Amino acid sequence: MNSLRIGPRLRAARVGAKLTQTQVAERMGTTQSVVSRAEAGWIEPSLTFIERFARAIGQPITVTFGEGTAIPNARTRKKRVRKALGGYVFDPWQRSPSSAEIKSLEADGMTRDRFESRTTPQARR
Repeated sequence: MNSLRIGPRLRAARVGAKLTQTQVAERMGTTQSVVSRAEAGWIEPSLTFIERFARAIGQPITVTFGEGTAIPNARTRKKRVRKALGGYVFDPWQRSPSSAEIKSLEADGMTRDRFESRTTPQARR
């Protein structure tokens, strides 16, 4: 379920029921702005919200999970990030991290030495 996909469906169902956002909001016990944000895709409505919305408009709303394209695997995401960043390599040590950040970086094995040894993007592969 994607907020950009469910929002227009909510709006279409409300308009089909010939109700305003304010009327739906009153029936749901919420505000018009919450209904507006859900319809616009600004918020990810919960299943409870969608059920309350459906009851407020007096019509069932069908939600389908797993539609659309599959989520890319880690390898594909990594390739996309490398393509987008080009040769840029982020080095958190270049910005003088705080003592808490240093502890966290070192706990994750991200030492200064590790980043200093990465001189080229090819060395990361």
